[in-house]
Amino acid sequence: MRKRPLRLLTAVAAALALLATGCSGGGDPGAAQTLKVWWWESDDSALSAAWKQAISIFEREHPGVRVEQELKTYEQMQQSGQLILDSNDPPDVLEYLKGNATAGVVAKAGLLTDLTEVAQTRGWKLDDTAQDVGLYDDNGLMGSGKRYGVTNYGEYVGVWYNQDLFAQHNVQVPTSLTELENALAAFADKGVTPLALGSADYPGPHLLYSLALAHMDDSSLAAYQRFEGEVDWAAWEKAATTMRQWVERKYISTDSTGIPAQDAGNAFIAGQYPMFVSGTWWAGQLAEQTTFKAGQFLFPGNRLHPGSGGNLWVVPAKAKNKDLAYDFIEITQRPEVQNLLAQKGGVPVAAEPGAASSEMGQLVGDRFSGLLSDGGGGLAWYPDWPVAGLNDVLLANTTNLVGGDATPQQVVEAIRAAYDAGKPTA
Repeated sequence: MRKRPLRLLTAVAAALALLATGCSGGGDPGAAQTLKVWWWESDDSALSAAWKQAISIFEREHPGVRVEQELKTYEQMQQSGQLILDSNDPPDVLEYLKGNATAGVVAKAGLLTDLTEVAQTRGWKLDDTAQDVGLYDDNGLMGSGKRYGVTNYGEYVGVWYNQDLFAQHNVQVPTSLTELENALAAFADKGVTPLALGSADYPGPHLLYSLALAHMDDSSLAAYQRFEGEVDWAAWEKAATTMRQWVERKYISTDSTGIPAQDAGNAFIAGQYPMFVSGTWWAGQLAEQTTFKAGQFLFPGNRLHPGSGGNLWVVPAKAKNKDLAYDFIEITQRPEVQNLLAQKGGVPVAAEPGAASSEMGQLVGDRFSGLLSDGGGGLAWYPDWPVAGLNDVLLANTTNLVGGDATPQQVVEAIRAAYDAGKPTA
């Protein structure tokens, strides 16, 4: 989830910058002895720790092969990923965004290596429903078809909360939307803004989607995500109305309109807000950086929650060292890497039982397993996935909603128009 206008020049410039930093000379006769790996996870994340361990294992098992690991940003890949994959010198393996509008687009365009036979030949265990994010049909729709990517982690969006502030203000953990609103009111009545929100980034659309999911069932979810029937836009209008009411009641600050996700998360970590609606990718930082006891509950009253298997390891169709890339992907699925991910508070897809020794690791791991076992319906994917370009529209309109620059009806109509316009292409 991210960004907006002046996109063409920005995307081209970003792509050129990415390629310039990603090249190691071009035409190097020793290129077969180099594995180029790109990802965007921050160095203090559980994923980064696990993947660095995978590189160490890879280097130990591939003497003479040099690994060039480069840290990119989510924004770079969101804006310029297709140009990178279509270049003549892409990385050999990289973290890529899952979903119809991202991996689905480049898979349909022939820019990703089909891993279906590779996975079968190598015996990769990918029967977990979390791995559905790596499957795309001939139209680029996620969830079935050929395998173009593999994830080694899962994720979901919940409500992080400051247990110390809850105790200090005698607020109970809510179990329904009504109780959540009562908790928000309790903090607001004492002059405390209860929700940390980065409206300029993915937390805004994630909150709007969570509120919409409160009024959606499996059939309306299938209609929205996979075009199976008519979308229930009334659910979205109810969500937008609620979100605007929360701003008016001072549950959300209007200052959040210019705040990115990282700043909102940092403010929560600093103890400035009691709650933060965001994903499990924050678990490691919350476990290690807060001076208070951090907890988490699922969005109260909902059965469906934003989440899925994690972003994908993909191999560009033009990658020079595909076999080495397959080896690296395989290593990320090994117990030692998966167990480290669990220990660091991440959400592994193939860790050994009891691998998570920390309370945080056990919390998010067990909860993700519960969502996966909920008849396949616990995870609702993400709101920007159905069509290309929807991410920008969601960001702009949640910002307008929080800032008071558009009514709930205008916001939903703008989202609906972008969805309908992108649907034929999707």
